[in-house]
Order: sequence, then structure tokens, then C-alpha cells
Amino acid sequence: MIAFVLGLVEAAVERDEVDRLHEGLSRSFSQLFGRIEDARLEDRAGYRLVVCPRIPFPGLNGIWVLGPDELVARNELEQAISEVEGLGLACWIELRAGRTPAIERLAGRLGFTHADSLPGMVVRPAELVVVAGPELEITRVHDRAGLAIAVIVAAAGFEVAQEDLAALFTSHVAATPGLSIYVAHAEGRPVSTATIWTGDGSVGVFNVATPPEYRGRGYGRAVTLNAVRDGFSTGADLAWLQASHLGEPVYRSMGFRQVETYLLLGRPNTA
Repeated sequence: MIAFVLGLVEAAVERDEVDRLHEGLSRSFSQLFGRIEDARLEDRAGYRLVVCPRIPFPGLNGIWVLGPDELVARNELEQAISEVEGLGLACWIELRAGRTPAIERLAGRLGFTHADSLPGMVVRPAELVVVAGPELEITRVHDRAGLAIAVIVAAAGFEVAQEDLAALFTSHVAATPGLSIYVAHAEGRPVSTATIWTGDGSVGVFNVATPPEYRGRGYGRAVTLNAVRDGFSTGADLAWLQASHLGEPVYRSMGFRQVETYLLLGRPNTA
């Protein structure tokens, strides 16, 4: 009986963590998009239209499926896809695995057959694994000079053009309530960056990037750990993120655990 009750409690805690992860993603992006020129989020029946022409990357232009299945009709989905692609942007459809199977099948019939899995991960303060790392100078940046360094590091880390990320590293964005952008230096050289958003008692982690020549030295882990601990110091009791394939093992080593799976669907020619 005790084991049964404990199981119910653990399930309730995990559901709460999943909800907070998803709500945090929604709220943080709403705030962020409000500070980027030409970006917009528009809630519609069963989905959210997401447009950010200045940052032409997966997940930032397309459709976030909210569900349930019966709210999103084929013609609605086709219209939203045409709206995004009509702007000259690659359209992506993001959904939570297993929650809207009919929409997932419909997306496949509409040509969105390339799928990437994004683990939704969380960690509590007591679960965070703190180990000695490399000797770094980690600073929060907010002025133009610091943000210029951050965008250089981020672009090199994601292996994209700087102009495709510049909109995320403006003074206006850096002033977003709860947002903090960090740059790590090793022997005077900028080697990694991370961004956090703190709100609703939780910490969201974004844009962790380390240029290829500096990977494998613990820099990304160190800057992420520093940022998350800063968030926890404000009283937050949960940190969350969507992990890339490259970052997932690093986050697991820090104590993050997967509680949700997001699917990012695209056309094969946009993969």
C-alpha cells in the first residue's frame, strides 16, 4: 500500500514538472518574441503560429501543436503552413510525442516526414551534480560589447552565420525580465555561452553553445552549471530545457532527467 501511494505521489510530481516545463517554454518565448522585430506568436484553435524571420531556425518558424487532436482540422493546418512558407521561411511543426497522434499523422501526409526528437529535461536543486570543472571566468553580459562577444561564440558553437543569431543578442533582448546571458572565458578567450530565463519559480536554459575547437573540455557544462545555480539562487526550485543530441549527455551528467519528448517535424528538404 505504501509503495502504491508513493508511486502516485511520484507520478503527480512528474506531471507537475512536465506542466511547468511546457508552461515555461510557452511563457519565455512569448516574452522573448515580444522583443524581437517582426517576431510574433499567435494562439489559434489547437495550435500556436510562430514566426521569427530574423532567426530562420527549426522551432522558431512554424506551428506549435497544443491539441487536442479534434481542434485542428486539415484545412487549418494547411493554411498555417502556407502562411509561414509564404513568408519565404521553412515551416516546422513541433508537438509533444504521443499527445496528438492524429495531427502527427496528418503532418506526415502533408509532407512533414523528417522528425527530430528533443528531450524535455528537468532538474531540482538537490539533484544538480556539481563537480570541479575547468578554470573559467564566467560573466553575465548585457552591454553591446559583451553581447557582441556572446553572438560570436553562439554562432560558432551552432555553426551558423552570426546574422542569423544577432536578434537574440541585442540590448533590448538582454533586458527581458528574468533573462540572463553568460559568456565563459578561458585564459582570456571566449569559449562558451548560455542563456537562462527565470520566471514562475523555475529556470529555463537556452542557447548553450561551445565552438568546435573548444568542445570536450567541460566549458559548456561549466557555464550551464553556473547559470542554473544563479537561477536557483533566486528561489527557483526547478530548471528545465529542451536538449539537443550534442547536449543531452552533458545535461544528464549534471543531473537533468527526461520527463517529456518533443518532436520537431519538417519537410525532408529542410532537414
